[in-house]
Amino acid sequence: MMFKIGIIGTENSHAREFANIFNKPNENGEYAFPDCRVTLVWGHFPEESERVVRECGAERVASGIEEMVASVDAVMITARDGKYHTDFARPFVEAGIPAFVDKPFCTDPAEALSLARLAKEKGVPLCGGSSLKYAAGILEMKAAAEASGDKLHAGHVSAPLMMVNDYSGFWFYSAHLAEMCMEVFGWEPREVVAVENGGSVSAIVSYDGYSVACNFTNDCGDSYSVSVFGEKTNHKAINLDGIFRAECEVFVKMLRTGEMAHSYEQLIAPVSFLDAIKRSYETKKAVAIDNKPV
Repeated sequence: MMFKIGIIGTENSHAREFANIFNKPNENGEYAFPDCRVTLVWGHFPEESERVVRECGAERVASGIEEMVASVDAVMITARDGKYHTDFARPFVEAGIPAFVDKPFCTDPAEALSLARLAKEKGVPLCGGSSLKYAAGILEMKAAAEASGDKLHAGHVSAPLMMVNDYSGFWFYSAHLAEMCMEVFGWEPREVVAVENGGSVSAIVSYDGYSVACNFTNDCGDSYSVSVFGEKTNHKAINLDGIFRAECEVFVKMLRTGEMAHSYEQLIAPVSFLDAIKRSYETKKAVAIDNKPV
């Protein structure tokens, strides 16, 4: 079977990255995923959609979401502004079409929960979020945290932030740190205390028995790192090589098998995590992180 993939949100460089991975062969004429092609694209910026067709080998620009729902086997939602993600994804989930939803999954915990519950009810697999959780260094630090067991005393995560933007402010880039933290230290943190200063955000995230310091570093583009403090200290600067290919591998495996790499709860947990951080630095109070079951 050839999976026909649609992409919505072509203004994001991720759309071009994914389309190139699926549609362009290597120097030997071999495709990374021979059974997958990006066929239709659409978004709020027509010139960017035409660019993906022209440069990345997509067949054409769809007339809109309705045409794409009727024409593809899977969809990738890559719009830069997460506030559109659930509205874009919902018609596909309603139609039983598997979906990748890029970071941030969305910007509202209630919307995230509603979409996840709909997908679970209809048996539609989902994946997406930040590509950083698939970075080799993150998986290495996750293993270090798991090996520490009850000797895990504390952690630290840092990643870039772009506080001022046209894509829902804090939400635009913060999902990278959120998913780095949760992939390494666990998907059920309890509480957060956060402050904003100069556009950067510092948060202390409480887990059972230890806390993780999270530094969202404004306008500091190369600050991806994780530290695990157990019986010994492990520190890793996180390299971004191969993360888009890793996301495509997870997506394709889901299409082929119907199996999700992360549960519905894990996919939407970063939305509640970031919402709690934002409410904490805005109110200057500790905020419980509310992860409702799907």
